Amino acid sequence: MTLPVGIDYEAPLHDLPVSRATWELDAGRAAVLVHDLQSYFVTPFTAGCPALAGALAATEQIVRAARAAGVPVFYTAQQGDQDPADRGLQGDLWGPGMSTDPAHTAIVAQVAPSGTDAIVEKHRYSAFAHTDLADRLAAAGRDQLIITGVYAHIGVTATALDGFQREIHPFVVADAVADLGAEQHRRALELIASCCGVVILADDVLGALRSEDESSEAGGWDERIQSALSGLLAPDALTVFFADPDSDLFELGLDSLRAFDFLDALADDGLDLDFGEFTRSPTLNWLRRQAGSVAA
Repeated sequence: MTLPVGIDYEAPLHDLPVSRATWELDAGRAAVLVHDLQSYFVTPFTAGCPALAGALAATEQIVRAARAAGVPVFYTAQQGDQDPADRGLQGDLWGPGMSTDPAHTAIVAQVAPSGTDAIVEKHRYSAFAHTDLADRLAAAGRDQLIITGVYAHIGVTATALDGFQREIHPFVVADAVADLGAEQHRRALELIASCCGVVILADDVLGALRSEDESSEAGGWDERIQSALSGLLAPDALTVFFADPDSDLFELGLDSLRAFDFLDALADDGLDLDFGEFTRSPTLNWLRRQAGSVAA
């Protein structure tokens, strides 16, 4: 009735199943879901388990690229010490679940959410069951969901199936999910590819998320962004901002009042940005993407 221990395997990434669906990933329609990457669920893996290590590394890259591209990022997180009535039938199969100890509930630091991300309190296998995830996606105008995390044949598959039945395109990242073993991992990918989603690799996701960011650097916008920030940000912070295009302007010292001045200066140059959208992803890569859409 509890999770196994000592999970150690390599992800079955050779000869991935061909997806029945032919949907193409579109960053303008997509959101990312980091599924159940809490300490309680990753503790059963051995230290250095290749499948988990690969899934965490791929998820970290996807999340960073999504934030830079202005793509919403959601995390599922279960609460500890759930009431048996609220836990439902899952309690029959897995026992009482996690406690409220942060050693159980904390999201793995490598992929931890930032202030711009959203947490979905999870209650069942599917991230849609008894949650407002579908409403949040609709409000953001998103009908594609990039899914990473654990466990592939349980919650990840249930979420993909549920999303499909809500007219949401699931994209399950084969090398960004992990499972109880290679057999279960492979079986999950085969099921998803056969009837409810697209099985995709992290490199393809990153390509879709980053394609516009890289092209939008052209056209002199870096120089205009730097000019608009001059006097609003310390010189050393400005250097860091351009050295790391995913760094957060507010963490580097920009405040709300100066942010309005910054956006006003960009608007004078022809780049009119919404303050709320900017605060959700205040990075150079996001600014480049917005500038690229204006140039196009």
